[in-house]
Amino acid sequence: MHLQDFGRGTRIELSKMAKQLGMKFIGFNPSAQQVSLEIKGKGVTYPLQQFVQQYEQECMTSFN
Repeated sequence: MHLQDFGRGTRIELSKMAKQLGMKFIGFNPSAQQVSLEIKGKGVTYPLQQFVQQYEQECMTSFN
């Protein structure tokens, strides 16, 4: 999965996903495909693919 940076819309969606996971969105690096987050006061950088998989596991299964 390769997500291009479409500007503010991309960041808004990633921020919503992070909030549902109990994290705070800091930023997105489109060239490295990494998402920067704050978890319990600590900065963490996840590969985009891993972040999306975690979101799908935790949030999508709760809708079923």
